[in-house]
Amino acid sequence: MNLFAAPRFIDRVEDCFFYHAMELPGFGLIPAHWDLRGRFDDYIGGIDVRGKSVLDVGTATGFLSFEAEKRGASRVVSFDQSDGAEQKFLPFKDKPYSRDHAKWAQEYRGEIERWKNGYWLSHRLLGSKAEVFYGNVYDLPPALGEFDIAIVGSVLEHLSDPISALASIARLTKERIVVVTPLLDTEEPIARFEGRANHPEADFTWWRYSLGVYREVFGMLGFDIERVSRGKYRYMYGDRDEERSTFVAVREAS
Repeated sequence: MNLFAAPRFIDRVEDCFFYHAMELPGFGLIPAHWDLRGRFDDYIGGIDVRGKSVLDVGTATGFLSFEAEKRGASRVVSFDQSDGAEQKFLPFKDKPYSRDHAKWAQEYRGEIERWKNGYWLSHRLLGSKAEVFYGNVYDLPPALGEFDIAIVGSVLEHLSDPISALASIARLTKERIVVVTPLLDTEEPIARFEGRANHPEADFTWWRYSLGVYREVFGMLGFDIERVSRGKYRYMYGDRDEERSTFVAVREAS
């Protein structure tokens, strides 16, 4: 059984959902939630991916994978969830996720397939050679191989257990893990729960951890945080800039 997903032939934007703004031959600029065009280097903390193998965790539309290829990465694997219905959302009692989970799962799976269609349309039109693996972020298989760099872009805040996800990613990463996420700017090892009972529309963001938490977690995993940077990135649908922190963790010498 092939570990990697077979390419999909997608030729209609209407069959897609775009998380990242993309400029595609024949279609031009396709707006999306996030516009990272021209900001790749800032977003990944200025590290050099040339000649490196890269694992893009939570690839969505694939912008980070395709930019890594453009900058000379030797191998790129784009990872995303195999079954959208496995994603955990905050348990608001009146939302479909809690009220009728089976119906929600069927509809949400369809939505995630449109995300994947957006990736495959971009993959084909950009001439990408990236491989794609759909699976479980908490249990990434060793058969994927080892990667010099893992990029975890705006993923951890949407997971109920980001620490277990980082452990899974770290097992496959030889050199550096790049994490982009909202961050509490303190060395105290604390976390803030982001859900609010009176904001059921925000059911997809669980935690914001401190830099101190990440130092401890990466220390457990055999990494040191070597740099932290901050940037503001364009959220197109809200017509605003939002701040995110990027930190780069490097594996300790054995």
